[in-house]
Amino acid sequence: MRPGLKIIAVVAISAIALTMVVGCGGEASLSQLTKEDLFSLGKQKLEARKHLAAIQAFQTLVYTYPGDPIVDTAQYYLALSYYGNKDYALAEAEFNRLVVNYPASPFATQSQFMRAVSAFESTPKHYGLDQTEVETSIKLFEDFIIDHPESEMVVDANKYLAAARGRLAKKTYMSGLTYSRMGASRSAKVYYQKVIDDYTASEFAPLASYNYACEEMKLRNYDEARRRFDNFATVFSTHELAPEARSKAVEAAFKSALHAFEKKDYPVAAEKFAAFKKDFPADERVKKADEYIARISATSAQPTPQANADSK
Repeated sequence: MRPGLKIIAVVAISAIALTMVVGCGGEASLSQLTKEDLFSLGKQKLEARKHLAAIQAFQTLVYTYPGDPIVDTAQYYLALSYYGNKDYALAEAEFNRLVVNYPASPFATQSQFMRAVSAFESTPKHYGLDQTEVETSIKLFEDFIIDHPESEMVVDANKYLAAARGRLAKKTYMSGLTYSRMGASRSAKVYYQKVIDDYTASEFAPLASYNYACEEMKLRNYDEARRRFDNFATVFSTHELAPEARSKAVEAAFKSALHAFEKKDYPVAAEKFAAFKKDFPADERVKKADEYIARISATSAQPTPQANADSK
């Protein structure tokens, strides 16, 4: 459902809910109160955290006196009442109503911020569930920061942004991890790369970077694996996985040379073994590299069958 249609639907539901409450023994006399009395009652109920009663009072005021100057203030407190009652989808709709219908209101900036907060809070906390509203909240927070760069609420907006992006980063990272455990390395890399590209500042970016390199190892793309492990160790030098990444880079370099040898691409293998010795002279596999270089030299020194035939 598009955001606009969603908000219309939510507001309609809230109006129906109010009618049911009043019709079932609620404060039926609300419609007989003046706008000042309705506002005073609503504030009193809100301060007492009696959110449903506050909603009734403020909503009656908003619908009874639609053109009155007090309505934008009542609209703001109506949205706050829904938020206080943890009806975050309804709160988002009501804050949005104020932003759209009363852009000059002194509560418009606060409502724009709270609209984004409500969208964030309305999303299930578990990353595995639908996170559509988190994506919506990211866009709303970004818009708020652009529209109000000098607002003191920008600090909190950035904190919410980090939390929202972190939640999406976790969802994406866990999808990659699932494919990795299934042995679907190429699919896993797609999700890891998305975390690296889209959620660079999240705690999952280094994990995705490391795991991407591991997938390259599984695919026997050893040169690329080494490059990525080296890059990880440089960029995330203080990360707990940095020592392991350095070790994996050495392993990838040796396996790259060995892979060339197994394919009988001896010139490339000899070059890679020599480079391994130069780059990692203290590694225990240097002796193995010398053995392979010797075998390659012996193989190269042997005359080929064609050469033997030509000498006869």
